[in-house]
Order: sequence, then C-alpha cells, then structure tokens
Amino acid sequence: MLFSRAPLSSLASAALLACAQATYLNNDLSFGHNGNISPNLRAVPNFHLLGKPDPPEILSNKLIITPIAPGNQRGAIWAEKPLLHSIWTVDIDFRATGPERGGGNMQIWYAKDGQSQVGTASIYTAGKFDGLVLVIDQYAGSGGFIRGFLNDGSIDYNHHHSVDGLAFGHCEYSYRNLGRPSRIAVKQTATDFRLDIDGKLCFYSNKIKLPLGYSFGISAASAENPDSFEVFKFVTTTESHTPDVQDPASGNQQQYGGAGEAQPQGQSNDNKDTGSIPSFSDPPEIPADTIRSSDAQFADLHNRLQAMMKHIGAMNRDLNHYQTTMKSENDKIAAQLSRIESSISRLDGLTGMETKVDEIKADTCLEFEGHG
Repeated sequence: MLFSRAPLSSLASAALLACAQATYLNNDLSFGHNGNISPNLRAVPNFHLLGKPDPPEILSNKLIITPIAPGNQRGAIWAEKPLLHSIWTVDIDFRATGPERGGGNMQIWYAKDGQSQVGTASIYTAGKFDGLVLVIDQYAGSGGFIRGFLNDGSIDYNHHHSVDGLAFGHCEYSYRNLGRPSRIAVKQTATDFRLDIDGKLCFYSNKIKLPLGYSFGISAASAENPDSFEVFKFVTTTESHTPDVQDPASGNQQQYGGAGEAQPQGQSNDNKDTGSIPSFSDPPEIPADTIRSSDAQFADLHNRLQAMMKHIGAMNRDLNHYQTTMKSENDKIAAQLSRIESSISRLDGLTGMETKVDEIKADTCLEFEGHG
C-alpha cells in the first residue's frame, strides 16, 4: 500500500497539535463546572468543608467561604483526592463583596496533606506547610494584590518575621465589589508555571515544577468588618486522562518503573516514539440518561473527542515510525547492492585480465614456434 507523504505529514501535524492541546476534565477535583455546586445542598462531592465557627454555606450556584456577617470567620474547602498529573490547569471563579472598609483574605492552596496540615489557616497562620499558596488580599493597604508563596515545610510562616517578603511573584488586582466573578487560571506545564487573572498574565516562572500527590484547597478569613468570599467554580483539567502515578492511598507503585524509578515530571509515555501504538485509557462508559445538563454533555463529548485524537496521533506516530524504519532499511539495501555491483565490476575486470594473459601466452608460443 502506498501513502502520500504530504497529506500524512499534514494529518500527523494536526493530530499532534490536537494532542498537545488536549485537556481532560478531572471530575474528582472540580465543582461548579455543570452549573451546580452540590446535588443536595448539603455536601460538595469529593470535597470536604471546614469552618470556624461554621463551615462554608452551600448554595445552588456558589459556595460562600466567609459570610457577609458576622465578621472574624474562617472557612475552607479541600479536595479529598490528590492531584496525580504533572501537567494541569485550574480555573477558579470567585467574588469578594463587602463594605467600603471591609477586609479579609482568600488563599488557593496546593499543599501536602492540606486538609490536616493547613485546614482553615491563612498565609500568616499556616505554619510549616509544604506546597504552593496563592493569596488574594489588600496587601499594604492597596486596592488588591495576588501573590504567590512556596514552602518545602522548612519555614514556619506562623512565626516568620516577614512573611510578605517570601512571595515569589505578584500583581495588583482590585478584586473587591466588582459585581461579577473574577477568574484565576493557574497553569503548570512541563516547562513553566503561570497565573492569569481575567485572561491576563499576573506572574510567571520557568523555575517552578510542583510535585505530584498534593491536594487543592481554598481557605478564607474575614476581618471584624468582613468581606464575603464566594466561589462559583473550581475546575481542574489535565493534559491526559490517565494519571502519571497511582494514588498513594492505594499502596501501588508508580506506573513508571519500580520504586524510586519514576519518570521525570512533565514527560509521558504517550510521547515516546517506540514504534508501536501506545495504550490509552478511554473515558469511562456512562449511561446517556445520567448526563442531564448541557455542560456535562459537552464535557463527556470533549473528553471522548480528545481520546480519539490521542489514538489518531498515536497511529500517525506509528505510521511515521514505520516509514522511517522502511526508508532506513531501503537505504541499507541500496548501499549493499552498490557494494555488490562494485565487486562484480572488479570481477569483470579480473576476467578481462585473464583473457589478455591468455592472448599474451598464445602470442609468445607462436613466436617460439616461428623461431624453431
């Protein structure tokens, strides 16, 4: 069977581009993406609520982390399952509302054992947390700031003399009383980490690579004159449907190699050109009658289309590998044939030389006979 090289190249490029742009909704680490926070207004699936004195209030379309009254409240929501993908994006829609001189702060966490180690703490009371925290507050009396902090568990933020000086990135953003939700997008790729607010870059770093197995969470605290922090969506998407590692709670080893031989973060077996089609985990089969909202239908269709593009990309990688291998083999055969032809030419030359020797011998014998 013959294949046209140009169309294959175009198809492979398109498929690989689609694979590079593929995103998969992680339902276990998301809420609000289908328009509903909770199916029963009593709990958020796969998340745990904490509060002092009361846990966050669940409404049909939003989660009130701290109420508009009374003040001096603390609330938090933590994912029950860890993140097991090295490349991911989290989109959070939030809103802060309060009186003119209201105050408070909100934190977005990605921390090890966050629910037990951080709980409802703020950046100033978190202690020796391990992970990342993004802080939204009126730092230094401003109209609003978003700042990023990292800790490996060695720094006690609760007793540090200058917590504010530990920020690795920041941008100004007046988030209070906008009358609309604001969207924060946190993105970890294989090469960099970035934070966008309302579609604009806040800060970026190519030196940050967050570990796997930590948990997402949001905490907020209000002042005596309180701000109310509300969260409408928390949506986690990943580059692949299959986790990079197994859930540590299952007791299984990491998928890549044995213990201590995990593949470096940011790399995936899907990208290896092994000459065979990689194995992909397709989205689970879900009965059609359980998909009731248009958002859920879109998410299911989106995930299946992306899985299909993964397979197409893998098939084209396999085909390209086959073509490359065949070309290499053809080149080797052509080189061998060239060497054989050269050898035959040399043999033909030797045959001609033998003929000339026989002629010389014959001439010599004739000369001797003539003399005789």
